[in-house]
Amino acid sequence: MNKYLKHTTRLGLFCAALMTMACGHQDLNRHYRQMRPNMMRGNWKGAVAQMTAAKKTVYGEKDRIMYWLNMGTLQHYALQTDASMKNFVAAEKAMQDLWTKSISAEASKFLVNETAQSYPGEDYEKVLVYLYTSLNHAIQGNYQDAQVEARAADRELQKMKVYYEKEGCPKGVSPDKCGTVYTQDAFMLWLVGLYREIEGMKGDGESLQDALSLYKDAYRVYNEQYAGRFGASAPGFLAEDIVRVATALGRAGEAQSFAGMGVTGQSLKNLQNGMGEVILFHGSGESPAKRQLKFNARMPDGYMMSMAVPQVRARRSRVAYAKVTAGNASAMTELAEPITQIAVKNFSKKLPAIKARAVARAIVKYAATKGAQAVAKKAGGGLLGSVVGLVGNVASAATEAADLRSWSTLPANVGIARLWLPAGQHTLLVTYHGGNNMQIGRTDTIQITVKPGERNIVSVRSLQ
Repeated sequence: MNKYLKHTTRLGLFCAALMTMACGHQDLNRHYRQMRPNMMRGNWKGAVAQMTAAKKTVYGEKDRIMYWLNMGTLQHYALQTDASMKNFVAAEKAMQDLWTKSISAEASKFLVNETAQSYPGEDYEKVLVYLYTSLNHAIQGNYQDAQVEARAADRELQKMKVYYEKEGCPKGVSPDKCGTVYTQDAFMLWLVGLYREIEGMKGDGESLQDALSLYKDAYRVYNEQYAGRFGASAPGFLAEDIVRVATALGRAGEAQSFAGMGVTGQSLKNLQNGMGEVILFHGSGESPAKRQLKFNARMPDGYMMSMAVPQVRARRSRVAYAKVTAGNASAMTELAEPITQIAVKNFSKKLPAIKARAVARAIVKYAATKGAQAVAKKAGGGLLGSVVGLVGNVASAATEAADLRSWSTLPANVGIARLWLPAGQHTLLVTYHGGNNMQIGRTDTIQITVKPGERNIVSVRSLQ
């Protein structure tokens, strides 16, 4: 009888898990929909208040990383940079802790489904947390710490690459059908280059040398990886960055090799003439959504093994670009970080491994059901065995669920606009436009002080 209780208890846990996990995901989606109107209006403080209220009622302990990522994002756009940093640091530490846990320690969490474990973050989420930590420092004018954070993105990608090559693929899944296509981030390389250039323009020649090298690396990765894999070629301003720094270093040959790509070299003259630059980071749209795909396999004894995997889908956005205007000067954003394409393409590479884990879960549930059924037949005969088998079959199918959690407040893409202005006080008007150039939604007004030869980081977001 003890064996019977042991197996039926396991089946009961499957059933209990069903209600807990289904309600949890619905609550997370409902809460995001409730925040979305404030986000669309640019009422970031209102969204922060809603997020704060949801901490104990919506986000459980296993969703803590999602909470920190989402709260950190909202606080970033609300210009609460210190609070934002604390949440992103907490998320980054937790993601690293989960990464280093052994497979054996985590194995028990896959008996029901992957939502039973703490959300570990997707690959691109683990990298892009450093975009926001670096921007928070940059907005505060702390470019040295911003540089440290941005460099961490490349280290994270290299760690992932080694992991997938050596041990990240489940047994039976070949490395060429597993792993990652996200091995370098051109945008983050450019960002580190920008921070190094800002330091270098203060008279540090070594920083300028590093900036030129990083800009050239970013240009290479855009053209060798981003263009083919993610449909994003090097933005036009990158060639101008290379020419500006190469010219400042006296490397006329390198500067000349990038001439003719819409490059004028005017930005160096702007710096020399005491102008400053506004660099607008525009987070556009919403990160990819996940939905569940279920499929079944009938065993010879009639047992139906149920398996579920997530599907990643791009969300449509009406906004094609942002425009920043100050007086008679204006600039439009260019696509610099295609987050959605990175997420979708990388997910397709990881899908065989996700399916393999779903099959493994189904086999475990099948074995548990058959064990309970055998014990029940001994204890109470064939009828009891049949009932236990039916309960196990139903519980297995009902508790199987794909992990649909994600960093929901992350944008779909990041665009960059560059605007040179004379030193002094300026009012920036940021507008959002569709493919037909018509304005969509609100206008953001930002007061800014431009100092000679300095860069000003401005971060905005649209959801339309």
